[in-house]
Amino acid sequence: MPLPLAFDAVVFDLDGTLVATDRFWVDAARAGARRAFVELGLERAMPSAEEWMSVVGLPLATGFDQVFADLAPEQRRVVLARCVEEEESALRAGQAALLPGVRETLDELRARGLKLGIASNCGQGYLDSMLHELGLARWIDEARCLDSPHIRSKAGMVRDLLETFGTRSAVMVGDRRGDRDAAWENGLPHVHYARGFAAADEHVEAEAVLDDMGLLVPLLEQRGARIERALVELGGFGAHAP
Repeated sequence: MPLPLAFDAVVFDLDGTLVATDRFWVDAARAGARRAFVELGLERAMPSAEEWMSVVGLPLATGFDQVFADLAPEQRRVVLARCVEEEESALRAGQAALLPGVRETLDELRARGLKLGIASNCGQGYLDSMLHELGLARWIDEARCLDSPHIRSKAGMVRDLLETFGTRSAVMVGDRRGDRDAAWENGLPHVHYARGFAAADEHVEAEAVLDDMGLLVPLLEQRGARIERALVELGGFGAHAP
């Protein structure tokens, strides 16, 4: 018999937690930047792969402000737009994929009756592609992004998901500091996925750390088992219950 999970819901980050964004983003971003540099008449070094990946998980405009701080705002907007166009082309070509262990973990969580949500600093078009073309809608009950109504931050996304699910018994799973912040602002424990896209110097505090998404369910079971043992010891559960 499976151990209890002690949660009603799990909220996931998207890129670097469920989706292997590095499979398409760097090549797409380079192609888009090359187009933009020609269009703008710019001669500028191309960002490194590490710099391109540093924007993943951030609001994209914020990430581009950091990587292209030397460009004027209008120039940055052109570069961003061309990169997004190339990314959309890559997604239409089927280049996106789930990270290892994600499919099995989502299957198990759904089978155990948990509500599943996504909170991502992406736009609605990208989110729709992940849900419907990549197939995450098969498991995900609700998803929020920066284009969702009345949403201003990832913490707001998590708050809205909790209200929609009608529970405070949830856990947030993500790979970057912003995911931790969103979880803690809502009073949720955070599980840090250490094989995601956090920068090498980006320390992410968390209640638990995973380097294999396939271990998420056993991790959640540990909390349920601890609660069950505590209730037994208090005489309120199991063999000692009245």
